[in-house]
Amino acid sequence: MKNVAIIIILFQSFQLIYAQEGFVDTKKYIVTTEISDQGQDYPAYKVSLVRADESSEIISTLTISDTELFEDIFITTLENPGLEGVSEVIKMEVEYLACCAHVESYYFMIGENNNIIELPEVKNVYCEDSDTDFQYIFPNQEYGIAGNILRTQTFYKNKSDIKYVNLKQSYVWNDNTLGFSKSTAITSY
Repeated sequence: MKNVAIIIILFQSFQLIYAQEGFVDTKKYIVTTEISDQGQDYPAYKVSLVRADESSEIISTLTISDTELFEDIFITTLENPGLEGVSEVIKMEVEYLACCAHVESYYFMIGENNNIIELPEVKNVYCEDSDTDFQYIFPNQEYGIAGNILRTQTFYKNKSDIKYVNLKQSYVWNDNTLGFSKSTAITSY
């Protein structure tokens, strides 16, 4: 019986470590799409991020105007981001394809009372030899700082190994309020 308890504790510890590392695919949220005008060649889409449970609560709605280049939407979540009063962060990535992939990332923090705090949009362009991207880093992630949300530019040695991270903007999370940090001097190798 003792061994079973130890195995369960180890299993849960590994799950917690995995959850702290990064965003993972989720089935808790879905995207609904409404085509605005049926008569155009490339009509605009009204896209809503919705809870998949019985509440069907709409988290956010946006319009995709460039539907000719629109490719897909990806939803991932980060459980326990390390911010007081925030249970998870939802990342919705809208991808457009031309000669390069253009990705608009929308981040939504879910508060204790299911209130939603939206972070400023992050845009990336990925071409064949791209070795950098912009993203938010939260306290429980690698390079995270307690009480801060970091908007960073990450440079890669290859597709997955981080070469270094540059801080572009720091937001302070204090008493369920998002504010700008005066410090922008963090670079990590």
